[in-house]
Amino acid sequence: METSCSGKRPAVDEAAIIGAGPVGLALAILLVQEGRAVKVFEQRPSPGEHSRAIGLHPPAQQILGQLGVGAKAQHAGVQIRGGLGISRGRSIAAMDFSVIGGAYQHVLSLPQQCTEQLLRERLEELAPESVERGCAFERVLSQSQQTVEFAAGGVVHRARWLAGADGVRSAVRADLGVRFAGKNHHGCYLMGDFPDTTSLAHTAALFLHPHGIVESFPMPGRLRRWVVRFEKNPKDTSPELLAETVGQRTGYLLNASSCTMSSLFGTATRLVPSMVHRRVLLLGDAAHQISPIGGQGLSLGFQDAQAVAQLIIGCEPVQAIDDLRLRAARSAARRAQVNMLLGRALPGWAVPPRDAVFSRLAASAWLHQWVARDFTMTGLRRR
Repeated sequence: METSCSGKRPAVDEAAIIGAGPVGLALAILLVQEGRAVKVFEQRPSPGEHSRAIGLHPPAQQILGQLGVGAKAQHAGVQIRGGLGISRGRSIAAMDFSVIGGAYQHVLSLPQQCTEQLLRERLEELAPESVERGCAFERVLSQSQQTVEFAAGGVVHRARWLAGADGVRSAVRADLGVRFAGKNHHGCYLMGDFPDTTSLAHTAALFLHPHGIVESFPMPGRLRRWVVRFEKNPKDTSPELLAETVGQRTGYLLNASSCTMSSLFGTATRLVPSMVHRRVLLLGDAAHQISPIGGQGLSLGFQDAQAVAQLIIGCEPVQAIDDLRLRAARSAARRAQVNMLLGRALPGWAVPPRDAVFSRLAASAWLHQWVARDFTMTGLRRR
């Protein structure tokens, strides 16, 4: 193992961040903007080209503004201004996000790789060469009251804080031996991106079919993402199966050969008991795995980064991280489980009463506002 200063003890950064995904980059930018020295370590030699995450809820958009990339994100993304619930070929519920008020009355559709690029460029502008790629975290070597020493890329490093933002399979969490309790959920989802041939424009659509939900979201580049639920893993995960299933359940005809990306995924819920382990912090998917149905994960991660940055610069007590952020993760997990439950297959006899209940509930102005705020992670305003 090499030291970083020719045998001397390595230099100390304010924070070392493991993971150059959007959450790690956001944390780095927040700290650099406060004048703190940071170093980001990423095991991948180059950024990923595809991702499942596309939704940026209003809280995430607000944080992107604080990071200095808000205007660019709005220009690059598509504003989803509302949603439709469709069953048996007719609309049974509609949601208008303008009822949430505030500066961001929409969910921004922007593929994660695009968000990452904006954040990479911003960090490079503020702190050139602060990201080390192809440099994998290895282990924590020691912790004191003031610093943490760890190995990455075969070199010993020191920092006042070490932040693990390295995803669901976090090497930092595994090295600490932190429990990641939870479970996998029933069913799976096949998704793909196709040219948008619908007239749905900036609207998300949920097709409540007896065999399972189909979700549809607008994307930049005149694309539309389609997500189909299956109760059992399909043997075929091709764009042809996806296009065929979308046609059967929604009536929209997709050209399989025009699919730009497809992926099969399952869902799970897992949380750490604590995000704070002396001088080591866990955030984002390293701390909580939330079902991507509902698109809350990235927004949660950005809020984690904001809270962790406040802790590092001394404006947030340690206990507040677990109290606030893990509570938020548990709340998001409950929302995601409700979303998944609504999308499960139903026997034919249950569909008409389900649709009738949806229609009646959608007619309530108060409930409309409550659901819109819950879906967009803005919460009800306190009076």
